[in-house]
Amino acid sequence: MRKPSLETLVAQLDGEQLLSDLETLGQVGLRPEGGLARMAYGAADLEARQWVLAEMEALGMSATMDAAGNVIGVLAGDPALPALAAGSHTDSVPGGGKYDGALGVLAALACVRTLQAAGHRLRHPLLVVDFAGEEATTAASPTGSLSFVGQLQEHVLDQPAWTGQSTRRLLEEQGFEPTAMAANHPPMPIAAFLELHIEQGEQLDVADIPAGLVEGIVGIRRYLVTFQGQANHAGTTGMARRRDALVAAAPFVTAVRDVAMDHRIVGTVGRLAVHPGAPNVIPGRVEMDVEIRALDNAVLDRAERELAERARAAGATFFHGLRNEPVHADRRLMAALELACQQLNVRYTKMPSGAGHDAMNMAAICPFAMIFVPSVGGISHAPEEYTRPDHCVTGARLLLAALLELDSTLDA
Repeated sequence: MRKPSLETLVAQLDGEQLLSDLETLGQVGLRPEGGLARMAYGAADLEARQWVLAEMEALGMSATMDAAGNVIGVLAGDPALPALAAGSHTDSVPGGGKYDGALGVLAALACVRTLQAAGHRLRHPLLVVDFAGEEATTAASPTGSLSFVGQLQEHVLDQPAWTGQSTRRLLEEQGFEPTAMAANHPPMPIAAFLELHIEQGEQLDVADIPAGLVEGIVGIRRYLVTFQGQANHAGTTGMARRRDALVAAAPFVTAVRDVAMDHRIVGTVGRLAVHPGAPNVIPGRVEMDVEIRALDNAVLDRAERELAERARAAGATFFHGLRNEPVHADRRLMAALELACQQLNVRYTKMPSGAGHDAMNMAAICPFAMIFVPSVGGISHAPEEYTRPDHCVTGARLLLAALLELDSTLDA
């Protein structure tokens, strides 16, 4: 009996079942006022993971929950070959939408369902992973994927989680052992990881392009910029004599915007702390958190130098904080995604991801690539988050086509 062609097999992916799964999972943790409350390691989050685990088992996969709460399903292949892997996460931010993360997990399960229904056995084992704690609701996020690749630092668990208690306490109350989480590792070698995700921005939606192939995940640099003035009485100190730290800081807020636009990156002043913070006291000190993001380190370097120079020229101190390096997608995997788009006649564009994803951590142990599908209006992390049904199904079919291509071409 002849095996079905790639196009025939991909066309068999059950889009209606995928959409039904999104609706079903979207009821877990749904708030009366709208939006999800599946925060990491909370009751609704764990309920969703158990649902995913049961679905994996129903598809004939060997399914487990590892030491960090990652739900891992294995579809058997040649044990001598490293696995292909796909997935994302099902936890949410407070008031989040039903597509962020969940689409990537459920689309991977839709791929397995298609393979099983067609009797098509991959050469490589296939891992489907629902990573725990991807959203920044604990001190250690993305907790599950950091643990999965052996990069979870146990000491950060002492910082607060969304509950107000330490992340360590939250984990222990749910039966997780932090030391075991830090010593976690994948169940088998992995040759490639693919993640389907909604864009969470407006580029694809505005351009009416069904798919974005992610060239990499941007680097993030953060700075603490401090302006020192002189606190004094707001009613008795003349305007000419004031050393108002907020007045000095104000032009730097727009400078961050201007530098970002000049270098074609994004820049944000996300926090201003005005001291002493009273309506009848002239601000004596202002601290601001500044962040820039880009895929190119050289561009980040230039923007950073300019910001530092402007801060010092304004009399401020410029402290270097967080520095996450850009992570670039694998060229072979990108080629497989491009071929999938061509085979399925799907228009696409190449683009960076401005947000972090589990894929950036997977890059520590294997090549990765990502597929984006449009978010209507660029809205995400909100109850109004929406991705059209046809785009959800298109993303799943591209994922399956790429997995089939990689299965036939990768040997290690």
